[in-house]
Amino acid sequence: MADFLTNSNGGQFHTTCWTQVLKARGDSEASREALGELCEDYYEPVMAYLKRSGFDRDGNARDLAHGFFEDLLGGNRLERLEREKGRFRSYLLGALKHFLSHQRAKARAEKRGGSAKEFSLNETGAGEIASRSELPPDDWFDQQWALALLGRALTSVEESCRANGKETQFQHLSPWLTGEAEHGDQAELAERAGIPPNTLKSTIHRLRRQFRAAVKSEIVRTLEDPADVEAEMEALFAALKQS
Repeated sequence: MADFLTNSNGGQFHTTCWTQVLKARGDSEASREALGELCEDYYEPVMAYLKRSGFDRDGNARDLAHGFFEDLLGGNRLERLEREKGRFRSYLLGALKHFLSHQRAKARAEKRGGSAKEFSLNETGAGEIASRSELPPDDWFDQQWALALLGRALTSVEESCRANGKETQFQHLSPWLTGEAEHGDQAELAERAGIPPNTLKSTIHRLRRQFRAAVKSEIVRTLEDPADVEAEMEALFAALKQS
């Protein structure tokens, strides 16, 4: 799926969600809303990390994810920012590990005191250990981050096509954005739709450019410095290659 980004273009980006959070360090309503928006977008990668780490017994992963985001959004816990290179993705994973460490310590203290534990935090529960052939939790998080980001970019392109009365066109051509279509299929589609092959090829090329721009826009939302977008694109490539 990564080939649609190989001819990436430069561009000017506006103030991003993460930049807004960083500037106010969570002390303004706009900053808190921006952080909440990012957390909502990255709920599934957090869930994936928790499940791959062995926290999926009896609904523990979902409970932990909810507890983590409540803690993050309500506690103004942005003390790790300077060490995370201004990337929300890195900050979120670091904050999640810190939260889990705190929960383990809390569970141990409650166990010594005879209190009931809210979560089972045993990462080696029966049936929950990933085999050696599977990705480790950190890589799994990155993979799910990449897939979630591409999904939002694809939705953005679809909404744009719908607004311009081209929803049917998007439905026909979206397989060329996601790598699900073969090159030879273009000739067949052009014949069925009564469109000259060269016209169809140009339309697909424009749609791919639009998709690349949407992907970049999604990435830059999570960066402090838009100049880091190419490095994050490379990280996205690497994550997708593991799928």
